[in-house]
Amino acid sequence: MRATYDTRDELEAELTTRDALIQALDQLEHDINAVVAEAGEERAVRPGSFGDLSLKDQIAHLNGWRLLTAARLEAGFSGDEPDYPWPDGLTEDEDLDAINAWFTASTRDASLQDVMDVSAETFERCRRAIAALPDEALFEAGRFPWAGEYRLGPAVVSGTWFHFYEDHEPEIRAWLAAG
Repeated sequence: MRATYDTRDELEAELTTRDALIQALDQLEHDINAVVAEAGEERAVRPGSFGDLSLKDQIAHLNGWRLLTAARLEAGFSGDEPDYPWPDGLTEDEDLDAINAWFTASTRDASLQDVMDVSAETFERCRRAIAALPDEALFEAGRFPWAGEYRLGPAVVSGTWFHFYEDHEPEIRAWLAAG
């Protein structure tokens, strides 16, 4: 699997097997752990590194969205709507800022180790679901009404992949380089 993709469609075109889905998650987990290790604990928890946020807060934010990835994959077992990891009444389409603020507030006092434990848990939940779901649930387009015409496995894995590599990694790498 390549380290970079220009579009989600390009990545999704390669995510055609269970192994490819898990390999993408493994690479993402490795890279997240690597930036945290490179920063070190003292620097990772320093507020104000990313606006008002620390690297720990950024990782907790990614965890929150990966909780959604896990919930969507797990919903593939029942076909029911996923259990959203944020308070009822908030929707992804209309309340993105409120959801992100909730993720930040709900993890503000967590230790870096707690955040990294949740990170590992979310990746493991995703891997377990991918390993256990039937191929139709992972790869059949339009199988779940709440997923639209997307193929569940490739759609959610590419979403969590791009959220890090496109939305957060460049800023994190620049911050690391700046010392």
